[in-house]
Amino acid sequence: MELGLLNSRIVQCGLCASDVAVPTAPPAEELEPPDFDTRPGETMRSTLPHWVQRCSSCGYCASDITSINEEAAGMVQSDRYRSLLQDSSLPAKAREFLCYSLILDVVDQAGDAGWSALHAAWACDDADDDASAIRCRTLAINLWQKCKRAGETFGDDLTLEFTIVTDVYRRMGAWEEAVVACSEALDTEELTPLFEDILRQEKALIDRKDRSAHSLKELPPFRDRFTMEIQ
Repeated sequence: MELGLLNSRIVQCGLCASDVAVPTAPPAEELEPPDFDTRPGETMRSTLPHWVQRCSSCGYCASDITSINEEAAGMVQSDRYRSLLQDSSLPAKAREFLCYSLILDVVDQAGDAGWSALHAAWACDDADDDASAIRCRTLAINLWQKCKRAGETFGDDLTLEFTIVTDVYRRMGAWEEAVVACSEALDTEELTPLFEDILRQEKALIDRKDRSAHSLKELPPFRDRFTMEIQ
């Protein structure tokens, strides 16, 4: 057996029925606080490549390739999908997340499609590909806007949605949009102390034109609570 297959399992593609070896994710838990955009801390953070699978035969990408929505099957064969899957300007894992985003969007799951686009941005961050990360974050924003226009949600509540959008805009360097989203978040009802702390920190980062990733571990109250929870 090849070394690359030692930590894999065989599944059947739900689209083409091929047997595919997919990597098995190592055991992980969130031992560190998440980033402001919800990306989990280690050791869960490093499992990102396992969050999407790709069929090596037909190119179908999904969180679980053993099944597929009938309405999405045609998308995998489309020129748009094939072009994206082969776009060498993007990191390979980001392409898989973006292809999955296309599939989710075509089955009217724009909110989840936006999350898959954000996951693609994280893959670009890991590859130090800033231009592609901005491209993926822009797509995530567009999909979430589509989701909201349809009267749907992509987060647990409005405060969380505005907070995530604030961070995504900031990471893109879209300063005006980040300020607006941050202000909207601060004006939401029942703003918890934790979210207020995050948003005040976001405002300071925006003022400094800081586009780098930041974690909740920078907020002492949350860091203390998180440490107590994992002990």
